[in-house]
Amino acid sequence: MIQFDEKHPEFKGFTEFYNRELLPKLIEKEFHRKKAVGQIRRYSVALAVIVLAVAAFFVIRTGKPFIGIFGLFFGLVGYFGLRQHFLKDIKNQTKNHLAAGICRFIGWTFSEQVIQPPNLTPMIDNGLLPKRYDRVTFEDEMRGEAHDADFVAVECHMEREDRDSDGDTRWVTVLRGSLMALDFHREFLGRTVVLRDKGFFNRKKKSGMKRVGLADPKFEKIFEAYGTDQVEARYLLTPTFMQRLVDLEDSVDGKKIRFAFLGGMLLIAVETPNRFEAGSMRVSLTDPKRTQDILDEVSAVYNVVDGVMKPQSRPSFNA
Repeated sequence: MIQFDEKHPEFKGFTEFYNRELLPKLIEKEFHRKKAVGQIRRYSVALAVIVLAVAAFFVIRTGKPFIGIFGLFFGLVGYFGLRQHFLKDIKNQTKNHLAAGICRFIGWTFSEQVIQPPNLTPMIDNGLLPKRYDRVTFEDEMRGEAHDADFVAVECHMEREDRDSDGDTRWVTVLRGSLMALDFHREFLGRTVVLRDKGFFNRKKKSGMKRVGLADPKFEKIFEAYGTDQVEARYLLTPTFMQRLVDLEDSVDGKKIRFAFLGGMLLIAVETPNRFEAGSMRVSLTDPKRTQDILDEVSAVYNVVDGVMKPQSRPSFNA
């Protein structure tokens, strides 16, 4: 019997829920995955024979061995096309089944479609997101409550339109990642923004905020903090809390996490690959690691909330 890490009280009983509610459908989908993998193998063999035969024909006719390289390239394109064709639906259905099922267990919701896109202005104004972009798309929304704080996260893809000297247009990704917002329903005394350290290019002041020294040299090398209330900023940015943000970054396979306390909100931006994916289709859909990875991400969110809601000695917030 599969046993998951239920270290958070919110996960108590999840293993039983998984075996009862989630595993049966995964077993059903695993049958379809194996069937699809078998089809891919059969078609791949046929594709390889055709590609090699055609490549050999043209090499012999032209006497140019490099043509074989083009054959290999088209063969690889064909192989990945086969995998996309046969496994796309299974991957999407598995992702939705697991992400939505885990969210349902803890009282959250998950949706591939984002009905109400987030307001990017506060993140852009405070340096969490790039200022220049021409289009943005959102997907995979996770929403719920964590210890009385409302939580929402979406995947975000920001692009900029560039033109070359010939006037041709191309779209360049300026950010692909996860945006998270935690609403604590109470006002912080000041504004605190934590960005990645830029070394020589760090500023002493930023948008009316002064630099805040971090207590741990390890985080001082990674981040650069600014705040309007030095006392509150130092209080919030404890080594324990900073480590929880780094753990959150790790849990989503991300990099360059940055965040800000604004009003009653904690806003977080982290560069990530696509989240909630079903994982490798070479591995059984019942592999518990697929599910544990999502649980670890949710666990990291709870840890961050705990760092704000349950400090050792908290200064008063304005109601």
